[in-house]
Amino acid sequence: MSSASVHSWRPARLLVVGVLSFGLAGCFHRSGPRILSADRFDYSAALTRSWKEQTLLNLVKLRYMDPPYFLNVQQVVQQYTLERSGSITSPGWPNNPSSIPAGSINGRWADSPTITYSPMSLEQFTTSLIRPVPPTQLLSLVQSAWPVDRVLAVSVKSINGLHAGSRVELIRHTGDPDFYRVLALLRELQATDSFGIRVETSKSAETAVMFFRSKSIAEATAEKVKKFRELLHLSIDADEFKIVLGNLQHDDREIAMETRPMLEVLAEMSAGVEIPASDIDQGRVYKMNVSEIGPPVLVRVHSSTSKPELADAFAAVRYRNYWFWVDDRDMNSKSGFGFLMALFAFAGSETTAQPPVLSISKP
Repeated sequence: MSSASVHSWRPARLLVVGVLSFGLAGCFHRSGPRILSADRFDYSAALTRSWKEQTLLNLVKLRYMDPPYFLNVQQVVQQYTLERSGSITSPGWPNNPSSIPAGSINGRWADSPTITYSPMSLEQFTTSLIRPVPPTQLLSLVQSAWPVDRVLAVSVKSINGLHAGSRVELIRHTGDPDFYRVLALLRELQATDSFGIRVETSKSAETAVMFFRSKSIAEATAEKVKKFRELLHLSIDADEFKIVLGNLQHDDREIAMETRPMLEVLAEMSAGVEIPASDIDQGRVYKMNVSEIGPPVLVRVHSSTSKPELADAFAAVRYRNYWFWVDDRDMNSKSGFGFLMALFAFAGSETTAQPPVLSISKP
């Protein structure tokens, strides 16, 4: 072999070896930790957006007397495969001076998500949507600093015989003014931290207890507590009152709450859906009179034929050739929408289906 021939392929050989060394070295750098944060946040955002859109869609569907349906995401399994290989070949080397080394790098990347969906079963539908929401679950939201008047206004039908109004066509009626006075008093007392909720757990059930703070309270606060007792026919001597599920109280130390099922809560909150005028004129929906004494409108849902700007929509869905959305700048509606989603989470907490066992093989 001549000196010229040796020098002609030696730089190429060194170049190929260097490239392959660099490529193969990457095989030892794990890709999993680098993509964990991005994928985790992306899936979290996608699941949250899907949950909001499903809730909004069912809110709109109820105005059209279209039955709601829920499809839950039970499990997300993400599998990654990264394979890389490299080789160097030289057909006549070193006896064939005309041949130069040849190199190759091979790689394969696979991203294989497996998402498990769970349709709502008949048992889940009955438990989550048809049965009244237990008072303990509602009061847990109050304990978490949700405004008590907003929570009870749409989720309670009566308190000690005082009835809330309803805008649902089949059961529409005007509420008792004293019912909403009770809620207003509770909200004022909540703002001054003048009452509290305690949940007592036994082997058979959970019981909620409402208690009023009687020490070191302002005279104005004491008058509000007194008025609250009068409206609900409660004892003036007791500081604690047991809260039960029912229409009428058993004695003057009991607060009986008749709560709504989630399906009715959803129907009441659909009063805030803006229905296109043509659909109202054609009788495709029933009208809801928001001027009557009834549950407050917690969520305002706008509608149009064009898709809203992504930055302006807290949640948006397309239904019957219209777009329906909650404005991202409407903080009251966003808060009310969050309350609805939290209440759904509470109502379905005892009926969560177990996801199937998945056997994931290498793709």
